[in-house]
Amino acid sequence: MKILRILIVIIILQVSIFSQRIITLAPGLTEIVFSLGKGKNIVGNTKFCDFPKEAKKIKKIGGYFDLSLEILIDLKPDIIILYPEHYNKIKILKDKAELLIVKHKTLKDIFDSIQLISEKLGEIERGELIISKIKKTLMNIRLKTLKKKKFKTLLIIGRNPDQLTNITIMGKNDFLNEILEISGGINAYNGNIPYPNISIESVVYMNPDFIIEFSNLYSDKKRKEILNLWAKYDIITAVKKKRIKITSEIFLLKPGPRVGEIAKKLYNFFL
Repeated sequence: MKILRILIVIIILQVSIFSQRIITLAPGLTEIVFSLGKGKNIVGNTKFCDFPKEAKKIKKIGGYFDLSLEILIDLKPDIIILYPEHYNKIKILKDKAELLIVKHKTLKDIFDSIQLISEKLGEIERGELIISKIKKTLMNIRLKTLKKKKFKTLLIIGRNPDQLTNITIMGKNDFLNEILEISGGINAYNGNIPYPNISIESVVYMNPDFIIEFSNLYSDKKRKEILNLWAKYDIITAVKKKRIKITSEIFLLKPGPRVGEIAKKLYNFFL
């Protein structure tokens, strides 16, 4: 009888995990859940969650700053997976669903988040395999760049579409900065502000070897138009040597299970 009771408890737990209703509040979190084979359990995510393609069909609960509490409640989630910055917005729901808070600023945070989510969803082994695969990819790239010169690189994540003003760059407190250094670059910015807003004069002063523009916010602009904006600043090494890379692949900014692919992409930029 004791063995039977244990088996019943195990079956109940397995059914409970299998039927969990999940809401994810960021694209990287959505990708982690899908990578763990639990995408069908997601009943709500954000309007920015577009990978894999199945994620687009899931009920949208808003964006980063306009989450709809009404929709969140109506979806009756068992678990809401979120980042620390979401907590104050949805803490009112802590009695209605489990709030699983994970960090995302560093590579360690990303590995820890995959582990925690895999444990919560009963997919520990799969989570370990995902982490192991990412670490192997990063190590292989690190070995390729270990003895090579590091290119001083400016990562531009936003600016005014038609001119080189209101330039927002990636600081050193983000996982992408770690991936940059693994992939053969080094951040041209040496300050402590996470996402500084700088002028073109500051870019000239930093004189990066490479400039990488994440142009998803002005993706309608043709590559030639963007390069023409930079052309008159050939005092900058990256401009003079035609080392300006433009990408609209937004996944490069997402802290999730594709960080190994991000490293490959940045590595290829420097070849």
